[in-house]
Amino acid sequence: MLLNPLLTATLVLPLLSLAKQHPLPLSTDYASSFEAAQENAPHIFNALHSSMRQWGSSLKHNGLSFFPASIPADTYLYHGTHDNKPETGMEWLAFEIEHAEAFARAWGPPPKRPGKPPPGDGPRRNELRDEERIANHFGPPENSGKPGYLHIYQTTRKLSKILYIDGMSAGKTKLGTLDSTDMVLRNKTGNDPPWGEYERAEELCELGTKWDIEGFIRLEAGFELILCNFTNGLEFKSARRRPKQDPNQFEYMRAVAARYQGITAGRVEVDYSSMVSAFFYPINLTNPNPKRAELPRLVSSEVGGVRHIQEDLEIVLESSQRFSNERIDWQGVVDMIVTRYSDRLQYMVLETTTQEEIQATVSTLLSLYVDFDDPKIPLANTICTYHYLNSTQPTTSADHLIHSAIATVSEKICSTLFEVRRLIEEESPAVETAKLEMKDLIAYLDWSTWLECGKCAYDEVCYVAVWPWGTIEDHFHPSCKNSSLDFGRDRQSYWGSY
Repeated sequence: MLLNPLLTATLVLPLLSLAKQHPLPLSTDYASSFEAAQENAPHIFNALHSSMRQWGSSLKHNGLSFFPASIPADTYLYHGTHDNKPETGMEWLAFEIEHAEAFARAWGPPPKRPGKPPPGDGPRRNELRDEERIANHFGPPENSGKPGYLHIYQTTRKLSKILYIDGMSAGKTKLGTLDSTDMVLRNKTGNDPPWGEYERAEELCELGTKWDIEGFIRLEAGFELILCNFTNGLEFKSARRRPKQDPNQFEYMRAVAARYQGITAGRVEVDYSSMVSAFFYPINLTNPNPKRAELPRLVSSEVGGVRHIQEDLEIVLESSQRFSNERIDWQGVVDMIVTRYSDRLQYMVLETTTQEEIQATVSTLLSLYVDFDDPKIPLANTICTYHYLNSTQPTTSADHLIHSAIATVSEKICSTLFEVRRLIEEESPAVETAKLEMKDLIAYLDWSTWLECGKCAYDEVCYVAVWPWGTIEDHFHPSCKNSSLDFGRDRQSYWGSY
């Protein structure tokens, strides 16, 4: 949805002069544009809200955005493998203990792989067959050998050249979870098999050499870091043999759930002002599966558009703007909007909510923006739209596009609530009409908060499908589950064939 003409003029015209310093065409071929950002505004808003959060990234798993990021010095990271030797080349690291412990297995010698061998002096865990990597999540097969080792590493400096790929970007599926990685970063078609993890990581690190990237953050059942060189910026702290009993998968899921709303402790710093997103561009993001229209994909996009994203990403990563002191915490901005409106919107559309209760809630939300000596609604709507944006000072091209997208979403919220206010005050009865307006708004916003379980019992976790676990029901209707949950392959997987 586009802003109404008055608000569009208010937003865009001042930015045109700023764009002279940061060129941003309004719509030329496949260049990023305000029109595309406004059309895709809910997607951009939700990408910011779900960034580095397991919950929203699991539900909106087809991420189409990239963010430069950094990992502070002295951060602990974990690695599960078959021996106690420090890694020396490219490898995977987990941010959570249980995630790494799932890979602390002695599988025996891995198979030969095509292509150049990994750095180091022998077989490494990253050479495991893809099916063995999946088996790690589901539990070891019978007679799978000795338990392996949990390595602990600590960063010796700030890892400042990290690229975060959003969504469930480590999910090996055919649903679109790999579109941004494989099509934008690897020049694939999007129809390639989802497997080949070592080859994928190797190609990413080859690109990292070209683009000066140290590693890549992705998400599966937990956030992971593909670090391209373990000998630069890491200190090996310990390697401890794991017990013979299998890792507790319910406790693994508890660790995943603990990071639903963020990775905590500032372990990853995201540069939102350097965001590069397919949602900024006038390209076709239609999912070829009509049953999953809510999940955008790149497979229908024009090749020129995908290449434009790649070129812009390279420019951003090379830019001196990266991690400047002027970067804006756009996630914080959208958090303020979501926390103000999310619960109240759901409350107002409940069957039991009365017209008087809706009126009281809407009054609470809108009265700040109205001058009751001169209650002009168009002016109040504009004030409402920009209330959470007034403290931001966009400088980068991404800032301008994000500002435009958030303003579009905010204007939709404000204009809907002012219309509900009018209905409640001028029509009787108006409760059903008002609720329909708000239900349309809720469908437009599509916030992940509305699928949260609430507080589960202490012996339960709020369970949502996270690759490679979960059923269709778990994705569309997350619920509290206890340790009796079966994580095995015999459950009907949401993620399809592994």
